[in-house]
Amino acid sequence: MHNASKGDVWLVNLPEGVGHEQKGTRPAVVIVHVKQNFMAIVIPLTGELDKETFTFTHCIQATSENGLSEESVAMVFQLRSLDASRFIEKKGKLSKEDMSKLDAIMKDMLKL
Repeated sequence: MHNASKGDVWLVNLPEGVGHEQKGTRPAVVIVHVKQNFMAIVIPLTGELDKETFTFTHCIQATSENGLSEESVAMVFQLRSLDASRFIEKKGKLSKEDMSKLDAIMKDMLKL
């Protein structure tokens, strides 16, 4: 994970969550990679398309560039930090259009 950058799609292992927190092995989008701390902030993805009705989400089509195997929903409201050891495999990179939409959602959600 030492070469992760913003917009990369990685397969990650999210720790056991509580309630509706995302958990398990799933794709996630890297937002910030803090190399000094061996950490990254990610947006988890889900293949459950009904989650797109939630606030602060964005639907991403599967492409050869992003490496997704199915249409997925980016759950921006579940933004989280992960240790580098939780990163399994780089799958691809989001398009500039999808990354711009995620940036706009984060800006709105975080009131920046």
